Amino acid sequence: MIINWLKDMESNKIIEKNFKISIERLFPKFNEHLDIENNSRILFSGKFGIGKTYFLNEFFENKKGDYEVFHLFPVNYQITSNENIIEFLKYDILIELLKKDKDIVQKNDYSNLIDLQRLLYIWGKDNFVEIFKTGVSIIPKLGKPLKEVVGLTENFWKFKKGIEAGGQGLVDNFLKEIKEKNILETDSLSELLKRKIKKQKGKKQSILILDDLERIDPEHIFRILNVFSAHLDSNNEEIPNKFNFDKIILVADIKNLRSIFHYRYGDQTDFNGYFNKFFSEEVFQFKNEEIIAEVMDEVISHFQIKNMKDIESALGINGFLRIILKDILLRSLELNGKEKLDLRQLLKGVKFQIPSFKNGSYERDSFSGRDQVIPQLINISIKVLISIFGGVEKDFISVLEEIKNNIKTLDDSTRGYDTFSFYLLKAISPLKDVDGRFGHEWNGYSIVIENKEIKNVAIIKNAGLAGKTETNIATLYFDLLIEYVVEKIYEKEIELW
Repeated sequence: MIINWLKDMESNKIIEKNFKISIERLFPKFNEHLDIENNSRILFSGKFGIGKTYFLNEFFENKKGDYEVFHLFPVNYQITSNENIIEFLKYDILIELLKKDKDIVQKNDYSNLIDLQRLLYIWGKDNFVEIFKTGVSIIPKLGKPLKEVVGLTENFWKFKKGIEAGGQGLVDNFLKEIKEKNILETDSLSELLKRKIKKQKGKKQSILILDDLERIDPEHIFRILNVFSAHLDSNNEEIPNKFNFDKIILVADIKNLRSIFHYRYGDQTDFNGYFNKFFSEEVFQFKNEEIIAEVMDEVISHFQIKNMKDIESALGINGFLRIILKDILLRSLELNGKEKLDLRQLLKGVKFQIPSFKNGSYERDSFSGRDQVIPQLINISIKVLISIFGGVEKDFISVLEEIKNNIKTLDDSTRGYDTFSFYLLKAISPLKDVDGRFGHEWNGYSIVIENKEIKNVAIIKNAGLAGKTETNIATLYFDLLIEYVVEKIYEKEIELW
């Protein structure tokens, strides 16, 4: 994903730089899915913010010689109760066609539209409105930039002028023409789109992508699916998809769609039976955790820290701040559900300067030791992570709890947990001493401390009775972190020498 940010400490000039995560390694798996014979309807599923749109843009840019893509975002439509989302899709497709070729609609297309208007009038459509006139009224509600609809507007005025000049068409000939075609819509725009999409794609395959599907109104989601499913029920082998698209890709999180479906129709309604009717093959599950994990160090290196004195070394490759941040971010990639880290969250620190880096304080000089440095960095890391996970303390606590629940018995606890846990414990539970080797009990843990590091951790089986079960430092570390955040200790100032 490309993120632009501003950085110029000396001259205050605005310099645009690019940071791009390479995802080409993920292309072959999706390409293999696309190439499955008769796989003409696809659900591209992945967690919100994971980078689905970015992947599809990059993939089809790389394959633009093979596919003609119409990438639409129905979430932008300003739809009222008396307007049909399918009509909006038609005009959106038309605008995409005109963006690709402003001259794709020719004079003879207008006459055909006029003929079909007259034909519909003969069939009893007394209130039929000129299709392009309706289209121009819909444009502002599509969420399209003005420059993208200039071509459509120009074509509309040409069309209107033809009507005013009394343009004639041969209704009988046109009626014969449409009777010879396998069409499921009787309106002129649908027929026009079919012909123009076929012309535009040439020898390529045409693809319609409907993105961010779960973000639109549930009624509109199921309206889209029902209309496309009705097309499939026609068993028309010559026209496998609506508007003659070779492939249709719906982009959403299948888990969200399932929740929306059950909320709308009830828990006992057969979700799989409803959705399996639409899709040709199994749902394509988009996953990019491995790639994100590989570039985690690079992402952290691009966090904006320009106004924070002395923080560069702490955020360096072996810096304490990087160790804390990287460990929790990597562990959160392994989670499921809403606590799982997504790409959009991760890149916040690259796209924007996180407030804790912009307005925070960190002091280090030649006299500062670990007792001042590490507590400051723990506090900064917690504030940064809260920002990354949405800015809500409760949500970050939920992430920490899920990480703790996913810790394995033989977890590798060599990430500085021994040192960080000591300073967390010291702030949460007063210690009798901090020098030498001694034991301490906290929240059911029996802890052995030596030289300001945690050496051994056990869980006390029964309070006041003998018997302990050894456990790993990772479990203690995350329990301490949760307590530290819940009690808002991270908000307190660290006493410096």
